[in-house]
Amino acid sequence: MENAYRRLKREIIELHRAPGATFTELEVATAFGLSKTPVREALARLHRDGLVRPLPRAGYVVSPVTLGDATDLCDMRALLQSQAAALCAERGLPAADGARLAELAIDTDEDQLGGPHFEERFRANYEFESIIANGSGNHRLAAASIGVLDEIERISRLSIRLDPSMPPERLRERQAVVDAIAARDPDAARAAMRRRTTSARRETIGALAASRSITDAEIAVP
Repeated sequence: MENAYRRLKREIIELHRAPGATFTELEVATAFGLSKTPVREALARLHRDGLVRPLPRAGYVVSPVTLGDATDLCDMRALLQSQAAALCAERGLPAADGARLAELAIDTDEDQLGGPHFEERFRANYEFESIIANGSGNHRLAAASIGVLDEIERISRLSIRLDPSMPPERLRERQAVVDAIAARDPDAARAAMRRRTTSARRETIGALAASRSITDAEIAVP
């Protein structure tokens, strides 16, 4: 069941199964070479995760991406990661983690988030955020932070497809987080991460709001 869950979750998060796509247990079981039982259990977990919804007598549908949910996740990321950065600066990072964080802050292709190196850059960003979350020393905070990063990944991937550009200040914001953590300055680290996540929120919500599915939607009279 765990293998089916992880594989199907990645397909949804990486948009191989797009929001609104429908499928059945049998289709997934056949594609994965599994019986229906582990697939059914995996789908139950994905339903609890909010990634799929059951359709009466018609299988499942991949949950849509909404502006409301995207906003909530961005706000949660800002709250959790800002506190994680502050605690990380207060505790200090081991030398190897600090060096890796500084290395991950460097990006020589700053005008594009998409492109041929998209997956590599996406994983590097995830590692950057995870080092900070785990460096907080608070295991529950780290778990919550990384959980939100997992949830927000699908939304981030979609927004980057809609608008792959990256404002140049994003790299300076990332470096400011690294510098504050290296200086063991919790207040500066919290503020730097807040600026970074606020920029990411603005770009993510802006890309989603400008998509044709939003701009062409009919507005009902309340």
